[in-house]
Amino acid sequence: MQHLPLEALRAFISIYELQSYTAAAQQLNRSQPAISLQLQRLEDLLGVSLLSRSGGRIHLTPSGAELLDQARLLLGLNDQIFARFTEPSVSGQVRLGIPSEFASKLLPQVLGQFAQAYPNVSLSVTSALSKDLLKDEQAHFDLVIALKEPDKRVTRPGLIILKQEPLVWVGSHSEIGGSSEALSLVVAPEGCIYRRRALAVLRQANTPVRISYTNADFSGLTAAIESGLGLTVLAQSTVPDNLARLQRSHYHALPELGEVSVAMWQADADNQAATQLAQFIQERI
Repeated sequence: MQHLPLEALRAFISIYELQSYTAAAQQLNRSQPAISLQLQRLEDLLGVSLLSRSGGRIHLTPSGAELLDQARLLLGLNDQIFARFTEPSVSGQVRLGIPSEFASKLLPQVLGQFAQAYPNVSLSVTSALSKDLLKDEQAHFDLVIALKEPDKRVTRPGLIILKQEPLVWVGSHSEIGGSSEALSLVVAPEGCIYRRRALAVLRQANTPVRISYTNADFSGLTAAIESGLGLTVLAQSTVPDNLARLQRSHYHALPELGEVSVAMWQADADNQAATQLAQFIQERI
């Protein structure tokens, strides 16, 4: 009887969710060739192609789309069983603060798996700008996921860097094309690290720009972009499926954005539930 290799399923899911073989390799502590080989072996075992590249993004094939949810369920059950028999019972409450784009794109599966593995832990999740999460952390949160500039030293006790995340330009699938006019930006309010980086690199490149729409709500921003109101900047792994990651060939005026650090901060090391969630997130991000 043949068995599905769980590590190959993890590689498949990570490549798609992170939209990068390199990022998936970093997340899973493997080399990029090893991740590619795991995916190839999984495809050979099932006799189908699971992923394809188009428009600068990694897409699911019909077979990949059929496998994705089942693979998540299988890995979630595996993690739940492993936690049940190898780790002590954990209970309590965790107040988690995360940027809204991570809440909507990257963490639903992670938090769902955690909730299944640790049913006695109550999760309270708040989304806000990173600067607000870090500013209010001591008063409101047990655990915070936030973005910070990569060139700034980690001076806050308990703050660790999870990974470096490439920043990318994002727009509507139907509005890909260059323009000689000022670039229209759809951004969050002042203090947003994406907004700050976009304006800085455009100013350095002497690219005309105007802010056409401002909204602190991520769903409002994505709706505005999908409607063609402008472009924005996001961490690579958080680009929604309904939006397009733009290449320089689409917009010749778009400068490189560099990277941003994804950091995590825990308020109290004695909070066992928060410590367990922190470890769970760190292993998957």
